Amino acid sequence: MSDFQLGSVFVHVKDANKAANWYANLLGQPDPEPTEGPVQFMETADGRGLVIDDNRNNAPDIRPVFMLETKDIRIAYECVSKQGGKIVRDLQEDEAVAFFNFQDPDGNIVMVCEQRT
Repeated sequence: MSDFQLGSVFVHVKDANKAANWYANLLGQPDPEPTEGPVQFMETADGRGLVIDDNRNNAPDIRPVFMLETKDIRIAYECVSKQGGKIVRDLQEDEAVAFFNFQDPDGNIVMVCEQRT
């Protein structure tokens, strides 16, 4: 079994920079630096955060609602598959991060992510 921990919550938006500024104000944080990318990340005091995603890299039917973090993405992938999770976005890897998305039995999309140093 993989060592999962609850990671971040996804907020699906139309404009990541505009939404990040709105949430920063709501949470009493300084406005984040604008980004050209599809995602703004806002960390909370406990290390979790909001992933503000404008969804340009996601099809409408594979937008995750939250993220589980793991230290071994391959074991996590195997565990989810054995548990009956339907893989809806296959494993993506680079030197900084590895992730995949799966659908739980109720249709919720969950991302599993391994942060690499």
